[in-house]
Amino acid sequence: MAVPVTRIPLTPELPPAECADWAFVLDAVGVPYERRTTATGASLWVEPEHHARAAHELRGYLRENHRPAVAPVVWPNHPHAIYGVIGYALVLIAVTFAVLAGAGDNNWKSAGVLDAGFLDRGEWWRVLTALTLHGDVLHLLSNLAFGALFGYPAARLFGPGVAWLLILAGAGLAYGVDALLHPPQHHLLGASTAVFTALGLVASYGWRRHLQNWSPWTRRSAPLVAGIALLAFTGTGGENTDVLAHLAGFVVGTGIGALCARLTMPAPGHFRVQWIAGLAALALLSLAWTLALA
Repeated sequence: MAVPVTRIPLTPELPPAECADWAFVLDAVGVPYERRTTATGASLWVEPEHHARAAHELRGYLRENHRPAVAPVVWPNHPHAIYGVIGYALVLIAVTFAVLAGAGDNNWKSAGVLDAGFLDRGEWWRVLTALTLHGDVLHLLSNLAFGALFGYPAARLFGPGVAWLLILAGAGLAYGVDALLHPPQHHLLGASTAVFTALGLVASYGWRRHLQNWSPWTRRSAPLVAGIALLAFTGTGGENTDVLAHLAGFVVGTGIGALCARLTMPAPGHFRVQWIAGLAALALLSLAWTLALA
């Protein structure tokens, strides 16, 4: 007469997939077990003489394979991001028309262009006015295109108003640093520094969000690597390209994006905050041009 085998529970009731993983561990080390399945899960049972070894093997498996839980990264998705891109385009086009028409009998280009002597003269506004000036139509069109390409995802992440206020402030800072590193006769103009500030903003924000979420290193580094690749591909060509300005914009944008990822930013749907930030960016530009033309 066969003697019934007595088994005792080794695990609590687990999800079937997790129970299968634990069973695989016992299979690998040759510990006999019985898998019992119910309507709500599964559990492993072993004979008393194998319980200590089985428990030891499972503890080792859990210790070696423990990872913090990786929750999916939830990206902010602000509505109306296109409004920020439209506002950016309208400002650049309006300033270009003013330059071509000589509005107000002013030489807008000489009043707004940036050079290394701006700080000695106290003309801080030039770091902003120079962002809206362009050498020719092709220069303008390229910055409109790339500004939309990189500015739109920034507006989706931060909202159209907050994004462009951050981009304007970051690009102004980067332009000022760039100007101080050039000889006095070197003039700077164009929105490309703002374009690469937006790129750095998006890339580093994505990097920091993955870093905080304990994502695998390949996933964590992907946004930043992609940003650097885009900088290298789009920001270093052309005879008159100011590579230092592009690099400065990207570095400053990277710093701002990493900081914002650690802060509590306005949630999607807070339209009042976006309006205030957008109007603040427009007011800052208007003040800069008012001082430049005074």
